[in-house]
Amino acid sequence: MEEELIVFFDGDCLLCQGAVKWLNRLDGEDRLKFAPLQGETAKNYEIDRSDDSMAFAEQGVIYRASEAARRAFWHAGGGGAFIAGFLTLLPVTLRNWGYQWVARNRKRLVKSEACGLPEEGMREKMLN
Repeated sequence: MEEELIVFFDGDCLLCQGAVKWLNRLDGEDRLKFAPLQGETAKNYEIDRSDDSMAFAEQGVIYRASEAARRAFWHAGGGGAFIAGFLTLLPVTLRNWGYQWVARNRKRLVKSEACGLPEEGMREKMLN
């Protein structure tokens, strides 16, 4: 499997899709790839879907929850690196608590029925 920087997200969640779009806009060097947790790429990487959080694959290591988000923002660069730097300043327990709160409530936070993905320029970055 080619080593890539892959953001795994809940493909059924509009908040998650919005976060992916935001990361894509920040990713000026097109380093990130995106794959739904429900897809074949996640199965190939053996991503555990039981904890209901995003994942990030980097050099063969899978990161989860707030660390996955922090690393995704860092690799997106630009404003994403600023966000990652801020997240690094927070204690991991606080960061994970905030992440888990949003993860548990994400479908109540966004109540739109609109179709989320893909956005212009994202098709080539989306993995199955």
